[in-house]
Amino acid sequence: MSIEEHAVADPAAGPYALTTGPDGALWFTLVHGDRIGRLVPGREPTSHRLAPDSGPTVITPGPDGALWTALEIGALARVAPADSTP
Repeated sequence: MSIEEHAVADPAAGPYALTTGPDGALWFTLVHGDRIGRLVPGREPTSHRLAPDSGPTVITPGPDGALWTALEIGALARVAPADSTP
């Protein structure tokens, strides 16, 4: 067995959930960092800021080609990767 770790943010940002997006990249939530991140193995991860104190938790691809995440502020956020259906 082989395990390879990828640093995605400051550990205090709280990497929480992970899914494969419609663009083939790995998308993840940073629950304490109020960010959604994107990782393509072999490249530097990127992240996108959400509303302050939003606390994104789970993330999943939706039937509309976007990613959806549940926020601790009692809302859902739709994240449309650049090459997905708007």
